Amino acid sequence: MEDKISDRKFHNMARFLAPPSNRREKASHRSTGVTKSLHGLPGPPVLPPISRASDKRFLTNTEEYMKSEMEKLSAAGQLDAEQQYIICGQAFDKVIDYCTDYKHILTVIKQEYDEFIDATKQGEINAIHVHAKLKRLASEPTTLMYYRKRAAELEDRIDIVNKDSSRIKSELQKLLDEKRVKTPPIEEARTPQSEINPAAPIPGMTIEDSLDMAALIKFQQLLEEKKCALKADMKTKYVPIQKKQDLDVKLSIAVQERENADLINRRLLDSYRKKRVIANTISSWARSDKSLSLYETLAQTVAKENEITDEVPSTNVFEDLDPRKTQEAEALLEYVERFNELFVNGQYKAAAVYAAHSPRGILRNMETMERFRAVVVGKDSCSPLMMFFEALMESSSLAKHPVNAALTLEAITCALNYDKMELVVHWVTQQRITFSEALGDVIWDYGEREPYHKVTCLALAQLIYRKCSSLRKAALCMCLQGQIQGALDYTYQSKRFLLDDYLFLLKKCPTAELINGLTQEWNGKPAALSVGQAVLSLLCTDHKEYGFQLLESIYQCGEAALEQVILNDVVCTPEGWVEIAEECSNDDYRELSEKIKSIVISQDGVVEILSKDEDAKMMEHVYM
Repeated sequence: MEDKISDRKFHNMARFLAPPSNRREKASHRSTGVTKSLHGLPGPPVLPPISRASDKRFLTNTEEYMKSEMEKLSAAGQLDAEQQYIICGQAFDKVIDYCTDYKHILTVIKQEYDEFIDATKQGEINAIHVHAKLKRLASEPTTLMYYRKRAAELEDRIDIVNKDSSRIKSELQKLLDEKRVKTPPIEEARTPQSEINPAAPIPGMTIEDSLDMAALIKFQQLLEEKKCALKADMKTKYVPIQKKQDLDVKLSIAVQERENADLINRRLLDSYRKKRVIANTISSWARSDKSLSLYETLAQTVAKENEITDEVPSTNVFEDLDPRKTQEAEALLEYVERFNELFVNGQYKAAAVYAAHSPRGILRNMETMERFRAVVVGKDSCSPLMMFFEALMESSSLAKHPVNAALTLEAITCALNYDKMELVVHWVTQQRITFSEALGDVIWDYGEREPYHKVTCLALAQLIYRKCSSLRKAALCMCLQGQIQGALDYTYQSKRFLLDDYLFLLKKCPTAELINGLTQEWNGKPAALSVGQAVLSLLCTDHKEYGFQLLESIYQCGEAALEQVILNDVVCTPEGWVEIAEECSNDDYRELSEKIKSIVISQDGVVEILSKDEDAKMMEHVYM
């Protein structure tokens, strides 16, 4: 009966995943009762309709989820092929989790499609790079021509500026000479300073306040505070003018050194070009019929090269000499200066957007985040740090500039501190972040602190743990959500799930369903834990009652069942079963304890170890 239900569920799932055209075609054939093949011959019967309410409800929820997500992204103007692929992939994952019987087949199919799509994306990226490279190579002659033309224009402009500078300098010197003649010396023109009149009113105070001692003391304290503030500003906000002069001297020295290095570099490039031409000429002459002598061939080549005076090295040899790199550096510097200007003026939202869309991600780093964190605003004002994270997430995607792990952790923590759970859900489900185990731990801890959001936090943490291959924590999230069967299937299918992981899962979520699943065979695979091993691990925790209940359920099936479990347990030693029996006795499971002891003692080579009192009684006859 279960096989028929499972087959019907799989056919319904296949019908749901089929293209709309196929579904319309099948719907048209349903009226006749017989499907036809491509050649017009009768085909197999159509798929049966979905009869189970749970299947219909699941398909309806899945379709509504896809529709709602696409409408949200479309309203935000972010719906593209990549986002549609992510939404469909999430829907496919839900279908895979729902169809437990065909989970392995559907998972393999999804993996193949993912690999094909990744290969297609990589091919497009490579094609774009190749196209850009070809375009750059094709534009090199034109660029070189414009550079030469621009250099000539700048030289003309420099000549004009030099002439104007000389003229203005001469005129300024004439004006200074005329002024020096007309103006008397500074010592003679200086007038003695007038003494301060102590009877005059104090600036900034009324006559009544100037006669009040309390007001005078308060005004004096205010002046002292201003004086201290000015002294602090002199140390932090201002520097002596001598420092600017020193920097100007250092800058002029650096510019001079750069010009000298550039001159040496040009000489070396010219030398390299000549040597390369001679080497190529010798190689060509060695491969030729040698009708001309080597000396004549070299003479002709040198004569041709002398005619070309403006020859420059090829860009594929000296890529560092590309002027576009200097222009790019200048553009980045201007971008950073614009960001600093917005930040200093208090336009934090605009500065956040500017930093999020920075070229090459130069402002998408921890240093920029710390600047926004240091800003202090009122309680009613929006946090600049939150503005930065929102702009950062909106500008990121899975293929273009995803937010790194450190910034992702800070962004999620900041959003949770402001109780913006909807933002966290959006960021995680749209895969705009870098997944890490620490990120899952932060969301897990928030769910523990806020019971209202615990279910949502467990679902998000499960997604994150699975993405970053934290198997044990992903399985624990599934168990805490009540998905015991899904967690067992996930653990048994994973080849990296070890014994410690099973024990961790058992101690953190000890439920009867999980214990039975771990101590029994699963789809033909041996049990992950033996009964004795599971009970011993539970005895070390506060959930030992679940271990006693497991033994009680086995004992209720008959003494033979308990005996078979103990005898077939090759992992738990007889000493371990004796320890289990003693714990049963301590917790008022005396009948179960005695039965376990009798079964253990009945094994070959097992001897009951008596207590000290019983040993003393047995040895009394020796000393009497």
